[in-house]
Amino acid sequence: MTPLILPNAKALLFDMDGTIFDSETIYCQAWVDTAAKFNQYFTAKMYDKFAGVRSAECYQIASEMFDTGVDMTHFIAAHQNSVAQLKMHNLQVKLGFDKFFQQCIDKNLPIALVTSTRREVAIKNFSNTDYLPYFDTLVCAEDVTLAKPDPECYLKACAALNVEPIDTLAFEDSNPGALSAIRAGCQTIIIPDYLPIEQNIANNATAVVDSFEQVRFA
Repeated sequence: MTPLILPNAKALLFDMDGTIFDSETIYCQAWVDTAAKFNQYFTAKMYDKFAGVRSAECYQIASEMFDTGVDMTHFIAAHQNSVAQLKMHNLQVKLGFDKFFQQCIDKNLPIALVTSTRREVAIKNFSNTDYLPYFDTLVCAEDVTLAKPDPECYLKACAALNVEPIDTLAFEDSNPGALSAIRAGCQTIIIPDYLPIEQNIANNATAVVDSFEQVRFA
């Protein structure tokens, strides 16, 4: 495995689900389990269109897929409870992230979390780690009007850190997330997780690598 020497940057921007945490499989299982409880047909393959998409949009899509009699308020509560229960026992950090994040801390560069997840949930995800204090800013679902792949979240993170997008390194795992960072003008490193990266997106990224074990600073 050939290491990727990262280009120079003045700030680092990290997506969360699928990038820092191995959480997409948890979300998928929660969708399958909750749909079954409500007697709705939902498979792991059907989750593909939800990967990297904001929860509110996923629930809207599901409401159009499910029977008209499904109470989405009850469904959402049940789904969120399922996610929370699964995370208690199964949420793991992605391969190589811990060691790489220590390198980021040692570089003493500003760091932002840029996630489509609600702030309350994002903070809870970090409860069993010591990473959160090292993020200088958090841009979460409620902080933006337009979700990924719109660049708004990355542009907000850059503004909060007072850096130009081209002077940042953004780490993403999904097609919507990577496209968001690319459209913002960030140098984008893609570490694919749940789904393959579309070729046109990969072509516009700075690099596509297998894991954080493959990246290092000069």
